[in-house]
Amino acid sequence: MEGKFMFFGEYLIYKEKISQEDLNFALKFQKDENIMNAISAITNGYLKYEDISKIMDYMRMSGLKFNEAAVNLRLLNNEQIEKILSDKEKVQHQIGEILVMCGAIGKIEIEKELRSFLLQFQGETLLQPQMNAA
Repeated sequence: MEGKFMFFGEYLIYKEKISQEDLNFALKFQKDENIMNAISAITNGYLKYEDISKIMDYMRMSGLKFNEAAVNLRLLNNEQIEKILSDKEKVQHQIGEILVMCGAIGKIEIEKELRSFLLQFQGETLLQPQMNAA
């Protein structure tokens, strides 16, 4: 691993903190516009991280989109969905946030691993130490 270019997600796999499947799902979710809805729901106080994990599991099993899954699970109502959809604030979500939301790793552990990752690759000029990279 020393001297090798590595993204944060690859680092977490190398450290056996997450699986390749966890990373693939998080990357797919990161690119999906529905991530904005999940974050907006948390920001507005409608959902907690545990709820997002339930919704994501249901999404995997059912093939439904975030809003549909949340309503089916009765975690959000139509009024809350309308508020979320009207929220136009765009945010770049980091891969670590998504991994925590889907339950692949805990919040404290991801923060610890990010610090370790940044310290290890501090001198690398090619590395962009952002959690939103694979």
